[in-house]
Amino acid sequence: MRAFVSLLLGGVLMAFVGYFWMAQPESLPERYILSADRILTLASDPPYAQAVLVSEGEIAAVGDAEALAAQFDVPVVHRSAVITPGLVEPHTHPIAAALLGATLDVSAFSHTGRESIMAALEEAAGKRAITPWIVAFGWDPVAFPGMLPPTLEELDAIAPDRPMLILSQMLHDAYINTAAKEAAGVQIAGNHLHETAAVNSVVSKIPSASSAVVELLVRRQFAKYAQAGFTTIGVTGAVGRHDDPVGLLQTLSTEPRSVLRSFVYLLQDQHGEHPFGGNMDFAVLGVKLWLDGSPFTGGAATASPYARTQLVNSFLGIPAGQKAPVMMGKADFVDLALPLQQVGAQLALHVQGERAVDRALDGITELQTRHPQPGLHHRLEHNALITKVQIERAVALGVSLSFFVDHVTYYGHVLPLLFGVPRAERYMPMADALAAGASVSLHGDHPATPIDPTQTLRTAVTRQGLHGDGPTGIAQAISKEAALAAMTREAAWQLRQGDTLGTISVGKQADFTLWSADPLEDGAMSAEVLGTIKAGQPVDTRMISWLKPRLVWQALREML
Repeated sequence: MRAFVSLLLGGVLMAFVGYFWMAQPESLPERYILSADRILTLASDPPYAQAVLVSEGEIAAVGDAEALAAQFDVPVVHRSAVITPGLVEPHTHPIAAALLGATLDVSAFSHTGRESIMAALEEAAGKRAITPWIVAFGWDPVAFPGMLPPTLEELDAIAPDRPMLILSQMLHDAYINTAAKEAAGVQIAGNHLHETAAVNSVVSKIPSASSAVVELLVRRQFAKYAQAGFTTIGVTGAVGRHDDPVGLLQTLSTEPRSVLRSFVYLLQDQHGEHPFGGNMDFAVLGVKLWLDGSPFTGGAATASPYARTQLVNSFLGIPAGQKAPVMMGKADFVDLALPLQQVGAQLALHVQGERAVDRALDGITELQTRHPQPGLHHRLEHNALITKVQIERAVALGVSLSFFVDHVTYYGHVLPLLFGVPRAERYMPMADALAAGASVSLHGDHPATPIDPTQTLRTAVTRQGLHGDGPTGIAQAISKEAALAAMTREAAWQLRQGDTLGTISVGKQADFTLWSADPLEDGAMSAEVLGTIKAGQPVDTRMISWLKPRLVWQALREML
């Protein structure tokens, strides 16, 4: 009977999927002229254009539509849109975002407070999920000031026999029940896991979803990036439960009509499993290392203590006088990183507080002294409290800076409570970085924030968060041109793809983002992404593009 039910359900599902599979994605000729209402090249010559000659996935000419049509006997394809280079997300985690997107959402984006979240947890306790555990994501006491953490007693009452894990929005804290403590074999007082090592020690014990389910979820996640306007992502740590996460990203990025290019920084324990290098669709660039933790959990290695406020000391439980330790000594850092330096592997270093930035810059100075690599541009990630002096040091070392500006979007209203007004006003100092001549990119660090590059651009320009309390650190606002360059040209350069991506220039890949309006015009900060073109072909993000029948069938069989 079970086999019959499986066969019947599979046949029905396959017929349903097959029906929609008949719709073919749009294809364009190998050689054509793409014209638009306006084209922003993000290059100096020309900065604007009317048309682009696309030849076998590359940009062969840029200029006036009539002149190109007169010169080349090829079809002309017009789009009623404003076209920019394809958006580049330089710092994200697609597998983790895909898997957490299938867990219980307890974030401030979906709930109004603690009562709503606890009710959602109780409801989830009686339902099936993609693993036997109850996993929730998005607990956020910073977004909901005054929200006390869930106690062990509360979680045990909700799920006395089923392991439960609640992850914080920034993934640097988690809470578990007694069943989870026993299943993971951890011995801690209470139920709070602090910082990534402790969190990962429990996450790694959760039974993983089947490979078919994970691949389907990641395919759907790739489509979400493309729908938002991205044609390229930088994966700073291939985190996520899968037997071979890097291999999965390579498969999805290099298959025909892939929706995204991806460039990966390995986790420390993945080093040696995959060779450095690749091509313009997929490459392993280097290694991601953490030098401190999250500003919202007391994990930033700051120069001065966190502010003494009720939010910090009572609701977040950060002790008075807290200055988190740097996670790696200089000697340990150099010993680990020198072999990477010698083979030309790029470092992506998580730094939030000033002391973590100093450790990174001191270490890179030592690396470049012992084995000079002038063309090897290491990266500092997030840079919440980096100072002007540190920015100047980074520029002198050829180190680029990627800013997590959405901290201001979602938490700008509480930054003064965390760090005091002076530090809040210089938080994510993008303007200082540009003034010093740094290469600056912007990122969303998904799943820590929703995928919304238009919001990221708005925040960089306005420094206005979503809580309506006025801008935070308006002196660090940057121009629309600089913000768009940070999500195209500069992000591509930081991913070591400046020769092939990031601008609409002859010889580069024909990767474009189509907008409803010019994102650089006054009043156009609400411009919407209409679609993307990658390697000269329209990107198909419909469900039928990622809902592969073989994976659906495999997942259904495993579930039954």
